[in-house]
Formats: sequence, structure tokens, C-alpha cells
Amino acid sequence: MNHSAAVFIALLGVSILESGADSANTQTLSSTVSRPIFAAEEEFWQRLERTTSIYWTDVPLREGLLRLAETHGVAIFLDRRCDPGQPVTLTVRQRSLRDVLLEIAHQRGYELAFLGPLVYIGPADTANRLEIVAAQRRKELQALGRIGASALRPAPISWPRLSTPRNLVLQWAREAGWQLANAEEIPHDLWPETSLPALTIADRITLVLLQFNQTYQVSESGVMTVVPFVPLDGEIKRFRIGGETSVLAQRWAQQFPDCVVVASGPEILVQGPVETLSELSRLAASFESLQRPSLGTSPPATAAMDPFAQRRFTVRDGRGTLEGVIRQLAQQLGMEVQFDAEAARRKGVRLDQLIEFRVTNATVDELWRAILEPRGLTFVRTGRTIRIFPASHAGAP
Repeated sequence: MNHSAAVFIALLGVSILESGADSANTQTLSSTVSRPIFAAEEEFWQRLERTTSIYWTDVPLREGLLRLAETHGVAIFLDRRCDPGQPVTLTVRQRSLRDVLLEIAHQRGYELAFLGPLVYIGPADTANRLEIVAAQRRKELQALGRIGASALRPAPISWPRLSTPRNLVLQWAREAGWQLANAEEIPHDLWPETSLPALTIADRITLVLLQFNQTYQVSESGVMTVVPFVPLDGEIKRFRIGGETSVLAQRWAQQFPDCVVVASGPEILVQGPVETLSELSRLAASFESLQRPSLGTSPPATAAMDPFAQRRFTVRDGRGTLEGVIRQLAQQLGMEVQFDAEAARRKGVRLDQLIEFRVTNATVDELWRAILEPRGLTFVRTGRTIRIFPASHAGAP
């Protein structure tokens, strides 16, 4: 079923119909990479927020990630230093795909990073720096004008089993019109068959070399040199912004030229002096306050930050006690409820009252309004967290 189609739910003990659960321990996983059509940048972030579940028992890490990539159309890259055959036993129910991948990575001691429409899983030190390093290389190539232009056009890429990183980088350097001066500096390794989404040559080379603690420089004459990776000065901080990250990141980059600024879906990554990061923290807080929602709504947001943006709900005959409906609906949708029940009782709201409600093709906010507003309650929702309080509650934001 298309994820934007209506999702039918029922209360009073009838299970919710869900799709997208991955039960890798009960099916044979492919040991080779198919060539799925991966999500492009905007769709990529939306898919990362879609709800899924996994039930894995001793699933080899790489095979499990391949299944998730094929099921969700999201490209996932496992660092060469990660053991692809290490078994993963993990059950995660009704969480965003991003959270599921984070759980998998953390269980094996790894971290997530994002490079365009690609999920990277690998050692924490590399994951924390990947996007910053890639952005710095792109910035340097932009300054070279024509010499760097070919390396900044994204295109999908794949390579066959037993490819070597040295040959891959040689090939991409030729495509960019560069001469690779010291290919022998790239260690020999044999890599599995891989398909990647649309990435620039600049980002592909960064992805390959950083796994060997290397990066590269390109001269004005078009000579590329592989060099040891030396971290930039300054700390790295992530700012959870939500919408409009690209515009805000450009503004910050212009305002703070001593920083490297990268828009990464709903987040902005910045590397720079501690004093500048403190100033940016204040700016981010001010921006967040401007996005504060009104009652009975969720914050203005792109689908990338709202896991319910593409979902619609139909309830034909919902009934039960008010408290029971709230609890069961939150459980079925994987939501966290913050509800001062005592404040509601003081306002005369009976939590044991029997209620009935119906919605057709409703958003998640419309569904909650149908349950709460006729009973004198309202709410504010942010992602998967919903705060419920009496409509006349003086402490409501």
C-alpha cells in the first residue's frame, strides 16, 4: 500500500494494520545487492521518519541493512572497518526508520551520519566528521571554478564485487578531469558489490578515503593528491531546526565565515570556535521560538521532521473510555503522552466517561482533535510527543 494512503485503525482490542515491518530472522536474505531506486534528497528524509519495526535474531549486520535498504528505498553504506557478518539480535517496534538504524548502529558500537541521500554507519569518529569534511571539500572545489565543477554534479553510482577503492578513486578522478598524483597511497582492499544514490564525485571520494583516515586536495592545475586526514580546529555541534535548514545554513555560513556549516535534513551541523557555537545556540533557540505551535496543532514543519506528515487515518466506530482511548491510541501510534490527569479532573473532565468518535482520511492532529476537543481537552504535538491539557488550562503555552 502507498504510505500516503489511509491507514485504518480500530480500538477496543482490534490490532492496527501496519506495513513495513522487517522480520529478517524468518526470511532468507539476499547476499548480493539489488539495484533499487533510492529516494532522492527530499523523499529520503521523509522515508527516514516513516514508522517501521524489526524483529531480528542473529541477523548478519550487512544482510540486515541490505534488507532495510531494499524495503524502504533508502541507501545505507556500511564502513569497511565494520564486521559485516557480526550477528544482530534486536526488536524495535513502531519507531522511525532513522531511530531503528540508530538502534542497530549503537548496539554494535557505531554511529550514523548522512551524506546527501545516503545513510552512513561506521565508527563514531568518522561518522561525526563525515558531513563536515565533505562540505569542506565541496567548498574548496567551488572556489576552483571550472576545475572543480565536474566533481559537484550528483549522479548515481554502482560498482561490482571485488572492486578496489584505489581503482574507484582513479576512475572518479578521471571523470572529474583530474590527474591523481599518488594513487599508491590508497590502501589495497576488496569491496562488495554496491549501489549508491546520486552523489557528487567530491562526496564519493570523501566517503572512500575517510575510511582510511585520508582526504584529498585538488590544485588549480587539476592535480589531485591523497593526503592524511587532519581534523579541523574547533568543535562540532548539531542543531535540530526542523524546516528551512538549507536557507538558515546558508545564512549562518555567510554570517560566520570561520565555521563550516552543513544542512543535514532537519539538522544543521556546524564546526567552529566554541564562542561562535554558543552564539549559534542562542540563534537556534530564537528560531525555535518562532516555530512554536498554537493549541490543537503540531508545529509548522516539513514532512522530513514529522513522522505523521504522509499518514491518514480512518476510524469507523471508535469507542471506549476517554482515558483508555488516549492510552491505546498513543500505544498504537508509538507516541509519548504528557497528560496532567489531575488538572483535567479539577476542570471537570471525567476520564472514565464513555466516548464515541469517527474520522475519515484524517491527519493525526484531526484524529486527536476528534477525541479530545468534544471532551474539553486540547493538545500540542511535536513529532511523536503530544501534550494534553484542559482547553481552559491557564498554563497552556
